[in-house]
Amino acid sequence: MYKFKIILFSIAVISGCVSMPDTETMLKNMYNVPSSGSSQFDGTKYIRLSNMVCSNAVVFELYQDSKKKKDGLVLLKAGSNSITNIGTGKSLLFKVDGEDYSFSSVDSITEHGELYFSQGATIPFSYKTYLISEEFVRKAALSNSLLTKMFLLNNSYIEGKCSPVTLREFQEHNKYLGVSVTQKDVDTGNKVAVIYGFKDFLNMSDSTSW
Repeated sequence: MYKFKIILFSIAVISGCVSMPDTETMLKNMYNVPSSGSSQFDGTKYIRLSNMVCSNAVVFELYQDSKKKKDGLVLLKAGSNSITNIGTGKSLLFKVDGEDYSFSSVDSITEHGELYFSQGATIPFSYKTYLISEEFVRKAALSNSLLTKMFLLNNSYIEGKCSPVTLREFQEHNKYLGVSVTQKDVDTGNKVAVIYGFKDFLNMSDSTSW
């Protein structure tokens, strides 16, 4: 996510071509994107929050429908924005305010698809699906620090920070791009941090007439 954001800042903010409010709108249309609806077949309602990216590594999508809401469960698609294969066993880890949680996928193999952004942009999405409790989502949404790590099949892993980043962290992660970033830029990018996506998802869930 840092990488996408810094490109946007470079084009829209540093060049002065687009105002900061327009940049915020552009980011909100790209990340933590909400959707909802109901099945024409049986009336089942659902909510979804897509394009949630921790750092430039781990990608999430949250989904809940009428039955899962009743059972207090949420489907979490988690993966990478590249073509890869996700590990087996407890392949998805979270650190919530220093407390560790691990999850095993309901999938035996990695699924491959695409993430869709505004103006027709797409990136690869390799993912597995995890069944997690709504209680965990609430705990993560209310945390001050949220980190994640995912193990891959090639004896490696990806990890990312899902809560707001500091200016120093942002600069360190993007130093190879050679552009200037201000605290105001980072504050704008932080408005679509994944932790806020978790909060938005819960607000959708709590306000839906299931």
